Amino acid sequence: MIHPYEPSTSLTPLDPPSVVSTMPASRRAFTLVELLVVIAIIGILVGLAAPALQAMRESSRRSLCQSRLTPIGMAIQSYHDRWQQFPVGTVADSGPVQNEPVGNHHNWLGRLLDLLDQPVIAAQIDRSISIYDEGNAAVLQLQYPGVKCPSAGRYPANASCYVGLHHPAEKAIDESDHGAFVLNLAISRDDISDGMSNTAFVSEKMLRDEDLGWLSGTRATLRNVGGGIQTSDDMFTPLPPSTVGSIGSHHPAGVHVLFGSGQIRFQTDQTDQRVLEQMVDRRDGGLPLHFQSIEEQRRQSVE
Repeated sequence: MIHPYEPSTSLTPLDPPSVVSTMPASRRAFTLVELLVVIAIIGILVGLAAPALQAMRESSRRSLCQSRLTPIGMAIQSYHDRWQQFPVGTVADSGPVQNEPVGNHHNWLGRLLDLLDQPVIAAQIDRSISIYDEGNAAVLQLQYPGVKCPSAGRYPANASCYVGLHHPAEKAIDESDHGAFVLNLAISRDDISDGMSNTAFVSEKMLRDEDLGWLSGTRATLRNVGGGIQTSDDMFTPLPPSTVGSIGSHHPAGVHVLFGSGQIRFQTDQTDQRVLEQMVDRRDGGLPLHFQSIEEQRRQSVE
């Protein structure tokens, strides 16, 4: 019996039917279009970030390259303090030097090894015989990291990226050269009348397959600036034995140059050729062109 004051819970014909939900279930995945949009956005971001990352990596490699030139500069100065002269560029019975594994060819780098804290390597070099002789084969084939530029990429394992400067213009290596490292002749500070801070001693080179090694006093470790600053080279095209070649590097837009004072400067590949030649010539005698304004250099080039 139903109490007169309690509401009835039974359904009556007038009650509305129960409502059944027709909404779809919640989605748990991306559609194909959404995935493609996300992938495209990620690709754009990677494309924008890649050049910046590459620039950061190259900046790090340039810093490491410069740090490897610093001890070479210090060793050159220490050598002069000890012997009152700089190391001879290369040794041969007569000149000009050919880029061939024939002759004595002990170079300036080999004479710095004690001062580069490499006495064990220095003790193994026999200067009474050719650097290409079997008795010196072990040291010539060493992969010494102190002469490697990290930006060089592919190169012969025993090559040097760093070269002494023998002459302002392209010519075979000889005793009459005007650079700091020449054939059979040890240069002293007194011979550098232009001043140590104005005279370039060491720079970099583009590597080639026929490189004769880091202790060879040929174009393997001696160069000039006759061809300007090279930023690309065909390393497989053979050169005549008498050709020395110019400086260059795989750094974008320039090359490191070590001066007699120990200063290391990154020289742009747009540097005026006259400026480069004057920096290498130890007894040019003219006003330093790299101290002059661009306008003055242009005026002189027209004249």
